[in-house]
Amino acid sequence: MAYQEYFKLYLDAQKNSSAPYYMVSFDVINSKLLSDDERFQLQSNINIIMKYVYSKLLESEKLLNQQVLISDKRYFRPWELSKNNRIGFYMDPYCIGDSFQFTVLSYTITKSQIIGWVNECKKKLKMKEDFHIADAYYETNEYSEGKRKFFRGYCIQTLEAFHKDDLQKDIKKL
Repeated sequence: MAYQEYFKLYLDAQKNSSAPYYMVSFDVINSKLLSDDERFQLQSNINIIMKYVYSKLLESEKLLNQQVLISDKRYFRPWELSKNNRIGFYMDPYCIGDSFQFTVLSYTITKSQIIGWVNECKKKLKMKEDFHIADAYYETNEYSEGKRKFFRGYCIQTLEAFHKDDLQKDIKKL
Protein backbone atom coordinates (compact mmCIF):
# COMPACT_ATOMS: atom_id res chain seq x y z
CA MET A 1 0.00 0.00 0.00
CA ALA A 2 1.07 3.56 -0.63
CA TYR A 3 1.56 6.09 2.16
CA GLN A 4 -1.66 7.86 1.17
CA GLU A 5 -3.63 4.64 1.71
CA TYR A 6 -2.13 4.17 5.19
CA PHE A 7 -2.88 7.79 6.02
CA LYS A 8 -6.48 7.45 4.83
CA LEU A 9 -6.86 4.42 7.14
CA TYR A 10 -5.41 6.56 9.95
CA LEU A 11 -7.89 9.40 9.30
CA ASP A 12 -10.82 6.99 9.07
CA ALA A 13 -9.83 5.32 12.37
CA GLN A 14 -9.73 8.69 14.16
CA LYS A 15 -13.35 9.26 13.12
CA ASN A 16 -14.41 5.73 14.05
CA SER A 17 -15.95 5.95 17.52
CA SER A 18 -15.92 2.15 17.73
CA ALA A 19 -12.16 1.78 17.05
CA PRO A 20 -11.26 -0.62 19.87
CA TYR A 21 -7.67 0.47 20.60
CA TYR A 22 -5.97 3.69 21.63
CA MET A 23 -2.21 4.28 21.56
CA VAL A 24 -0.12 7.02 23.15
CA SER A 25 3.41 7.32 21.82
CA PHE A 26 6.52 9.00 23.23
CA ASP A 27 9.80 9.79 21.51
CA VAL A 28 12.80 11.48 23.12
CA ILE A 29 13.54 14.90 21.61
CA ASN A 30 17.06 15.25 20.20
CA SER A 31 18.28 11.90 21.52
CA LYS A 32 20.93 11.82 18.78
CA LEU A 33 22.74 14.60 20.64
CA LEU A 34 23.24 12.41 23.72
CA SER A 35 26.55 10.73 24.51
CA ASP A 36 26.76 6.93 24.57
CA ASP A 37 26.62 6.96 28.39
CA GLU A 38 23.59 9.26 28.36
CA ARG A 39 21.86 7.01 25.81
CA PHE A 40 22.52 3.94 27.95
CA GLN A 41 20.99 5.72 30.96
CA LEU A 42 18.10 6.91 28.81
CA GLN A 43 17.30 3.36 27.70
CA SER A 44 17.38 2.23 31.32
CA ASN A 45 15.02 5.09 32.27
CA ILE A 46 12.64 4.24 29.41
CA ASN A 47 12.44 0.66 30.66
CA ILE A 48 11.65 1.91 34.17
CA ILE A 49 8.99 4.28 32.80
CA MET A 50 7.36 1.51 30.78
CA LYS A 51 7.18 -0.79 33.81
CA TYR A 52 5.87 2.02 36.01
CA VAL A 53 3.12 3.06 33.59
CA TYR A 54 2.23 -0.56 32.88
CA SER A 55 1.79 -1.14 36.63
CA LYS A 56 -0.47 1.94 36.78
CA LEU A 57 -2.53 0.52 33.90
CA LEU A 58 -2.89 -2.77 35.78
CA GLU A 59 -3.95 -0.85 38.91
CA SER A 60 -6.50 1.03 36.80
CA GLU A 61 -8.05 -2.23 35.68
CA LYS A 62 -8.65 -3.13 39.33
CA LEU A 63 -9.93 0.33 40.27
CA LEU A 64 -12.23 0.58 37.25
CA ASN A 65 -13.18 -3.09 37.46
CA GLN A 66 -12.79 -3.38 33.70
CA GLN A 67 -10.23 -4.42 31.15
CA VAL A 68 -7.84 -1.66 30.09
CA LEU A 69 -4.97 -3.57 28.48
CA ILE A 70 -4.91 -5.91 25.49
CA SER A 71 -5.49 -9.45 26.72
CA ASP A 72 -4.16 -11.46 23.81
CA LYS A 73 -1.74 -14.28 24.60
CA ARG A 74 0.41 -13.28 21.61
CA TYR A 75 1.42 -10.07 23.39
CA PHE A 76 4.42 -9.86 25.70
CA ARG A 77 6.11 -7.10 27.69
CA PRO A 78 9.55 -5.84 26.54
CA TRP A 79 11.02 -6.93 29.88
CA GLU A 80 9.77 -10.48 29.17
CA LEU A 81 11.66 -10.69 25.87
CA SER A 82 13.03 -14.16 25.22
CA LYS A 83 14.07 -16.32 22.27
CA ASN A 84 10.44 -17.42 21.95
CA ASN A 85 9.14 -13.88 21.39
CA ARG A 86 9.27 -12.32 17.97
CA ILE A 87 10.33 -8.73 18.18
CA GLY A 88 7.59 -6.82 16.49
CA PHE A 89 4.14 -5.48 16.91
CA TYR A 90 3.21 -8.08 19.55
CA MET A 91 5.31 -6.25 22.13
CA ASP A 92 3.15 -4.14 24.43
CA PRO A 93 4.13 -1.63 25.59
CA TYR A 94 5.96 -1.33 22.30
CA CYS A 95 9.49 0.05 22.40
CA ILE A 96 12.21 0.56 19.86
CA GLY A 97 15.19 2.81 20.45
CA ASP A 98 14.05 5.96 22.24
CA SER A 99 10.42 5.60 21.16
CA PHE A 100 7.79 3.78 23.19
CA GLN A 101 4.02 3.39 23.05
CA PHE A 102 1.26 2.31 25.40
CA THR A 103 -1.91 0.70 24.11
CA VAL A 104 -5.20 0.64 25.98
CA LEU A 105 -8.71 -0.26 25.06
CA SER A 106 -10.44 2.85 23.75
CA TYR A 107 -12.21 5.14 26.19
CA THR A 108 -10.74 3.51 29.32
CA ILE A 109 -7.66 5.62 30.08
CA THR A 110 -6.94 9.11 28.78
CA LYS A 111 -3.86 10.49 27.13
CA SER A 112 -3.45 12.94 30.02
CA GLN A 113 -3.45 10.08 32.57
CA ILE A 114 -0.71 8.26 30.68
CA ILE A 115 1.32 11.45 30.25
CA GLY A 116 0.87 12.16 33.96
CA TRP A 117 2.26 8.75 34.91
CA VAL A 118 5.19 9.16 32.51
CA ASN A 119 5.96 12.59 33.99
CA GLU A 120 5.59 11.25 37.55
CA CYS A 121 8.16 8.56 36.86
CA LYS A 122 10.38 10.93 34.88
CA LYS A 123 10.45 13.26 37.90
CA LYS A 124 11.40 10.40 40.24
CA LEU A 125 14.22 9.47 37.86
CA LYS A 126 15.31 13.14 37.60
CA MET A 127 15.23 12.87 33.82
CA LYS A 128 16.01 16.01 31.88
CA GLU A 129 14.95 14.71 28.46
CA ASP A 130 11.64 15.79 26.95
CA PHE A 131 9.34 13.82 24.67
CA HIS A 132 7.37 14.34 21.51
CA ILE A 133 3.93 12.88 22.26
CA ALA A 134 1.37 11.63 19.76
CA ASP A 135 -1.75 9.51 20.02
CA ALA A 136 -4.19 7.69 17.78
CA TYR A 137 -7.01 5.19 17.69
CA TYR A 138 -6.53 2.03 15.68
CA GLU A 139 -8.90 -0.70 14.61
CA THR A 140 -7.16 -4.06 14.49
CA ASN A 141 -4.27 -6.12 15.76
CA GLU A 142 -4.62 -8.48 12.78
CA TYR A 143 -2.27 -7.72 9.90
CA SER A 144 -4.57 -9.61 7.53
CA GLU A 145 -7.24 -6.92 8.11
CA GLY A 146 -4.80 -4.09 7.35
CA LYS A 147 -6.21 -3.31 3.92
CA ARG A 148 -9.59 -2.38 5.41
CA LYS A 149 -8.77 -1.30 8.95
CA PHE A 150 -6.04 0.78 10.60
CA PHE A 151 -3.64 -1.92 11.86
CA ARG A 152 -1.50 -1.65 15.02
CA GLY A 153 1.74 -1.72 13.03
CA TYR A 154 0.55 1.13 10.81
CA CYS A 155 -0.40 3.06 13.94
CA ILE A 156 3.06 2.64 15.49
CA GLN A 157 4.72 3.76 12.25
CA THR A 158 2.36 6.71 11.81
CA LEU A 159 2.92 7.96 15.36
CA GLU A 160 6.69 7.56 14.97
CA ALA A 161 6.46 9.72 11.84
CA PHE A 162 4.50 12.34 13.81
CA HIS A 163 7.47 12.57 16.19
CA LYS A 164 9.93 13.69 13.51
CA ASP A 165 11.18 17.26 13.87
CA ASP A 166 10.09 18.43 10.40
CA LEU A 167 6.55 17.18 10.93
CA GLN A 168 6.49 18.63 14.47
CA LYS A 169 7.33 22.05 13.02
CA ASP A 170 4.50 21.70 10.48
CA ILE A 171 2.04 20.58 13.20
CA LYS A 172 2.94 23.57 15.41
CA LYS A 173 2.11 25.89 12.50
CA LEU A 174 -1.48 24.59 12.36
